[in-house]
Amino acid sequence: MTERKRGNLAIILAATFGIAVLVGGLLFGLFYIRNEHEKDLMKLESSYQSSFYELSEGVTTIESNLCKMMVSVSDTESAILAAENYHSAQSALRGLANLPLDRESTKSTAKFLNQVGDWSMSMSKAVALGSDITAYREQIEDIYVHTAQLNSRITDMIALIKDDYLVINNLDKEKLCNFDYNEKSVDPSAEYPELIYDGPYSDAKKKDSFGELETLDKITEVDAVKILLDTFEGIRDIGSCGKGSEPECFMFTAKLGGDNFFAAISERGGKILTVNTDKRVTVARYDRNGVIRIAKEHSKRLGYDNLTPVWYNEIDGIATVNLVVETDGVICYTDLVKVKVGLDGQFLGFEATGYCKCHKDRDLAPTMSARAAAQCVSDKLKITDIRLALVPKDEKEVLCYEVAATFKGLRYFVYVDAHDGSEVEIMRVTEQGGQGQMIS
Repeated sequence: MTERKRGNLAIILAATFGIAVLVGGLLFGLFYIRNEHEKDLMKLESSYQSSFYELSEGVTTIESNLCKMMVSVSDTESAILAAENYHSAQSALRGLANLPLDRESTKSTAKFLNQVGDWSMSMSKAVALGSDITAYREQIEDIYVHTAQLNSRITDMIALIKDDYLVINNLDKEKLCNFDYNEKSVDPSAEYPELIYDGPYSDAKKKDSFGELETLDKITEVDAVKILLDTFEGIRDIGSCGKGSEPECFMFTAKLGGDNFFAAISERGGKILTVNTDKRVTVARYDRNGVIRIAKEHSKRLGYDNLTPVWYNEIDGIATVNLVVETDGVICYTDLVKVKVGLDGQFLGFEATGYCKCHKDRDLAPTMSARAAAQCVSDKLKITDIRLALVPKDEKEVLCYEVAATFKGLRYFVYVDAHDGSEVEIMRVTEQGGQGQMIS
């Protein structure tokens, strides 16, 4: 090869190498830019979704509270719910403001939320001043209907969640932008301020002590292991996870059959507090009555007998059954045991912390009749059942009449103090898609 040809070949190779480096650099740069863009989109999407759920949670709370206010006869309880709605409206407005929507297009939705907030604060103040709130009560149902409509739109958007970007790509702006409400319909009186546009007891809080549990003798970790071996046939590979608190307990992992297993046993008295397994549910073979029977059998086996079922919820082939102590005809929601059972009959989980915190001997005697209690709830309600119930309220126990009722297709539990007839609490039963029945 001549020197000239060698020179040309070197030039060609150098040029080829240079082009390759250039193309590689460009591809790397494009990949880097795209990767950074994806990261930015993910951060932005996370922020948008957080705002979206803040909006959803705020509107859901407002709807639930208005639902209760419609049938409440207590001005004080209504004022508390109204005050909560004021703060929920502010939260919903923050979520709406942070969504990628044109402010002008969402003005009507923001206006409605502001109106609800202002109206709620106005009602709460009226109660505090001892004013007549009849005009407010007459407006609750109308505001509830519109809030439910808005919440339904938001729920529809939640159903659009996919693997790609929900808010950036899928946010249905029309559902939030084209929402209007007549300002005059929330004007209860001439004193109402001008609008300013700047802006059942399964989870009840329990007392800190653990009642009768604290009077029982302490056991050792070895004793706790023996309790597991005696209670669960076939349990093996038991390992300690240390100690827990509230109450003090021994925690263990193990294998039950081929499944993972977790349990907590109280240090005082050796009571089984919690059990969880990761068993998979197979073909459903039991109906509601069958599952409740199985739940009671397992509860008895774990040391909690003579309990009454008060709640049943079923999701994806798994049922949760709430069982409580019944004393002299009184349902004690304070003394609660939860049992999780597969519709195939398998025992899946158990929780009795509420029972251990609250259970004790009580003298429960109402001073008013069920007939009298029925006269203490709103006459809007169609009563379906009344029974005595002990409920937790502000870390205390209150003997009530539980009044099950309906109003315009909505289901309620109203709790009336069994001594003075005052309204203690209102709970609403809702059907949540994929979540079964919920209490709010």
